[in-house]
Amino acid sequence: MPSNSVKWIVSIVLGLLIGKVSYGVLLPLLLAGLPDPDAADGDTMMYIGTGVWLLITVVAALLLARIADLRRLIGWGFVVLGVALMLTIPATMLTMDFSAHQAATAGAQAANDANTALFFWALIFGLPYVGGGLALTILGAVLIRKSREPAAPATPTI
Repeated sequence: MPSNSVKWIVSIVLGLLIGKVSYGVLLPLLLAGLPDPDAADGDTMMYIGTGVWLLITVVAALLLARIADLRRLIGWGFVVLGVALMLTIPATMLTMDFSAHQAATAGAQAANDANTALFFWALIFGLPYVGGGLALTILGAVLIRKSREPAAPATPTI
């Protein structure tokens, strides 16, 4: 069983990482929910984003600190971090202008350029986020699974 200080340090570090990554999920959702995303004031969004980031960081750190076993604590932190990383790509796609990818709207050459840009965006940003998120989720699940309490030995009957 780890000391309390080690458990809190690991919980705070994982909470900061989870808060930072989940901000990448929540900001596009906040922008997509606005009636006019272009009218979003930069200062207001910065304050709201910082508040949401700190709230998620504190909640994640407090929830992770309740786990007694360090391996399970790190495992749950990795699972949440991996899922947040994988959710970043669909959340980011909410702010994209999909009408630019249709040939009838912008012309064939502009649609090809937009489709090529989307392909390279998916290669540059999508693959690392999805791959890293999947790796963290699998590693976290393995850590959680490996740290299960062993079953109590059966008492022999005489």
